Amino acid sequence: MTPAQREKARLRSERWRRAHGIMPRRPAQRPWLAEGISRSTWYRRRKQVREREALVVRVARNQATFARAEAFAAALAGDLERCTLAHTIMARELETA
Repeated sequence: MTPAQREKARLRSERWRRAHGIMPRRPAQRPWLAEGISRSTWYRRRKQVREREALVVRVARNQATFARAEAFAAALAGDLERCTLAHTIMARELETA
């Protein structure tokens, strides 16, 4: 395909896309260039940040789970104390009867 044919095909394709409401693509963003690092380094650092954030979320979730478990254990201990008190009262009542 000659360069002229290629350009004609590109323009025909462009007209067809516009006729069907397809907008032109936005240019690709390259944030790694703004930071002055390579693309692979930029993606690797983003991955590390995501992993650290996920770890923080997991730790917070675990702490919330342990806090709920401790509250549940404290409630059970209170119930057990009340049951023990009721048991001793009933035992005294049965002894006196």
